[in-house]
Amino acid sequence: MIQKYFYHLFETIHRKVSYTFSIVAFSLTGGWFGAVYAYFFGQATIPMFSVQTHYPIILSFFLATILVTILHGIQYGLLARLGFSGIEIHIRRINKALNHNSSLRRLDSEELDLILSDLIKLPTHNMITALGYGCFVFLVNVASYLIFNYDLKELWYIFLGWSAAIFVYCGFSYIITDYITGPKRVMLKKVLLSRSYSSNFPSGFLGLKGKFGFLLSLVLLSLSILAVYVGLRPNSYLEIVFFIGLTFFAATILIILYFQSISTTLEQIGKSANDLAAGGPGKLPLVSNDKEFLGFARDFAKATGEIGRIREHLQSLVEEKTSELRETLRTVEELKKQQDGDYFLTSLLIKPLGINRTTGRKAKVDFLIKQKKNFVFKGKESEIGGDICIAQEIILRGKEYTVFLNADAMGKSLQGAGGVLVLGAAFHSILQRTLTNENTYSLYAEKWIKNAFTELHKLFQGFDGSMLVSMVLGVLDEQAGILYYINAEHPWSVLYRDGKASFLEESLQYRKLGTPGMEGSLSVKIFRLQPADVLVIGSDGRDDLEISTKSGEKTMNEDESLFMKIVESSDGNLQKILSNLEEKGRITDDLSLLRIEYDPGKSSNKTKAGKEVQNLSKKAKEFLKNKNIPEAILTIEEALNISPENQILKRDLIRLHYKNGNHQDACLLMDTYVEENPGDTDMIYTASFCFKKIGNFNRSLELAERIQLRNPGIPANLAHIADLNLKLGRSEKAANFAKLSLELDPENEKASEILKKLNGKS
Repeated sequence: MIQKYFYHLFETIHRKVSYTFSIVAFSLTGGWFGAVYAYFFGQATIPMFSVQTHYPIILSFFLATILVTILHGIQYGLLARLGFSGIEIHIRRINKALNHNSSLRRLDSEELDLILSDLIKLPTHNMITALGYGCFVFLVNVASYLIFNYDLKELWYIFLGWSAAIFVYCGFSYIITDYITGPKRVMLKKVLLSRSYSSNFPSGFLGLKGKFGFLLSLVLLSLSILAVYVGLRPNSYLEIVFFIGLTFFAATILIILYFQSISTTLEQIGKSANDLAAGGPGKLPLVSNDKEFLGFARDFAKATGEIGRIREHLQSLVEEKTSELRETLRTVEELKKQQDGDYFLTSLLIKPLGINRTTGRKAKVDFLIKQKKNFVFKGKESEIGGDICIAQEIILRGKEYTVFLNADAMGKSLQGAGGVLVLGAAFHSILQRTLTNENTYSLYAEKWIKNAFTELHKLFQGFDGSMLVSMVLGVLDEQAGILYYINAEHPWSVLYRDGKASFLEESLQYRKLGTPGMEGSLSVKIFRLQPADVLVIGSDGRDDLEISTKSGEKTMNEDESLFMKIVESSDGNLQKILSNLEEKGRITDDLSLLRIEYDPGKSSNKTKAGKEVQNLSKKAKEFLKNKNIPEAILTIEEALNISPENQILKRDLIRLHYKNGNHQDACLLMDTYVEENPGDTDMIYTASFCFKKIGNFNRSLELAERIQLRNPGIPANLAHIADLNLKLGRSEKAANFAKLSLELDPENEKASEILKKLNGKS
C-alpha cells in the first residue's frame, strides 16, 4: 500500500516536471530532515541558543537551505518545462529519454546502455551533489559567524550538527534515488536483454550492508541527539515529541523501502528460477543495484547460459557441467550467509526494545523468549522472530505501577521482526512520554492503558491488515495488588495460586492490533492479586506443539488446557515450563513467556481491631437500627481514632455521611479511600454520585468514566455520564451516552429525559 502511494506521487511529479526532479523532490526531504537534526543539536548544545539571540545565524541557515533546495532542484530538472532539463549532460540525457517512454525502443542499444549506466550512477551522483550543497550551507554559517561577530567556539557545535545533517542528507539522497530508479533500470535491462545485447550492469556505490549500516547509524544518531537534547533541555516536551515523531516517521519509511527492495529482488529471483525450471530463458533483470545481488545475478546468468547449452546437448554435457552447477549453488549459499547477516543486524535492533526495566520491589518480572528462526552469523548463534516482552516501572498519580507487555507479531523471521520493531519503538515512546509528560502521569491506570492500547491499534491499522499483533498489555498497582489488563486475541493468561493454575480470562476480549473494522467500547479488565500469586503469560507458541502419538503419527496439540497443567506441574518456573513443553512435543512457533510474581512484603497497614473497636462497631450498628445516624457517625469516628488504617471503618463512615446527606464530608473521605482501594468499584461508583451532589461535575465525570472503562455495559452509569456532560455543556457527548444507555435499557427514564431536554434546546 505504501509503495503504491509512493510511486503514484513520484509519477505525478514526473509528469508535471521531469524524471530526475521527481527523484530530488523525495531526496530533498532528507536535506530538511538533516537540517532539523542540525537545528536540534545546535539548540541543545549552544548556550542561550534561540531565535532571539541567534536570529542572523538561524536566518542565514534557513535561507541557505532554501537556496540549496532550489539549486538542487534546478540542477536536476526543476525548469524542464521551461526548456532547461538539467545542468549536467547525463541528467538532460535521462530526462530526454525517460520523459517519453514510447521513444525508448526507437533508440539503439548503445544509447540505451548509456542511459542505463547514467541511471546506475545517479544515486552516487546525487549523494555527492548533496555533500557539495551541504558544504555550501556550512560555509554560509561560518561566514555568518564572522560577519555578525558571534563566538567562534560555537562553530565546533555547528560543525558537529552539520556533520549529522550531511550524513542524513547524503544517505537519504542515495537510498531514495536508488529505490526510485529501480523500475526504470529493470525496464532498460529487459529491452537490452530482449536484443541479446551484452552489458556489464555495474553495481551501485552502497550495497545491502552499506544501506543497512546507514539505517542503523540513523537510529543510533537519532538516539544520541535525542539523549543530548533531553539531557541539556529536559523540559522541552513539545520539541522532544516532535523530534521523536519525525525520526520514527523517517526511519520507518526508509526501513520499509529497504526491506521492500530486498523482498522485490528475492521475488524476481524466485520468478526467474521458476521460469528457468519451466523451460524458459530465466533472464534476471534485477531491480536491485546492490553488489551482493548483482554478483548473484551474474552467476545466475552464467548458470542460465550453461543450462541453455545443456538443453541443446543434454546427453553429452550433463557430467561436464555438474561441477559448474555446484559452484552456482555455493554462490547461493553465500547469498544465504549475507541474508543471515541482515538477520543478525535486525536482531541487534530488536534486542534493546525487549527489555525488563523492573527492580522487583513488589512485582518480580521474568522473561523467556525462544524464537523459531535460528541462524549462525560469523560463528555467533542468534534468533529472530515476532515475539517480544517488555516491562517497566512507572508512576501514575503518585503511585507505583509495573507495566508489562507480551506480544506476538504476525509472520515469521523478517516480517515478524518488522512488526516487533514497530511495536517496540511505539510502546517505548509511550513509556517515555509517561515518564516525562505531566498530562500522562496524572492519568488513572484505566485511562492510561486505554490510551496506550488505542494508540498502538491505530498505528497498526495503517498497515491495512498486512501486519497484525496479538498481545496482553497490563498495569499492576504494586501497593494495592490491582491488575488492569487488556487481552487482544492473545492466549489466555494463567494464574498460579496456592499450587493451582487457572485461566484469568474466560472469553475473547478483543481482536489483534491492526484488525480492520474493530469497533465498540473499550473495556479494561481488573483483577486483585494476592501475595505470592504468580501470573504466567505466553504467546501461541506454548500451544503449537507437534505431538507424537503412540502409533508414531505426528499431530498438533488441540488441548488448550495443556499449558495450564504444565504451569501447575512446573510450580510457575519458566525454565521448568519450557523443559516440560519440549518433553510434551516439538515447539513449532515462536515462544515467549512472561512471569509476574506479586510479593508486596509485610504490610504495616493491616491491623486487627481490638475489642474496643469491635464494641464501638456494634454500638454504631445499634444507633443505625434506631435511625440515629449522627450518633452512629460519631461512634465510627471514635473507632477510627483507635484504628486509623481500618478500611472497613472508613467505608462505613463514608456510607453514613452519604446517607445522612453530609455529601461534602463524604466526598473528602472518598477522595482518599478510592486512591487507597482502587479495586472497590462500588465505592468509586458511589463517589461519582456524591461529587455530583456537591456540584463537582468534573471529578464526578472522571470517576464515572473509570467505571465505564471497567464495565461499559451499565445503562445507569451511561445515563449518569450523559447527565454530567449535559451539566458541563457538552451536548453532543451527552446525547451519545444517552443513546447508548437507551440501546441497553429502552426503559431508562433518566436517559429519555436527557434526550428530551436536548431536543427541546435544539
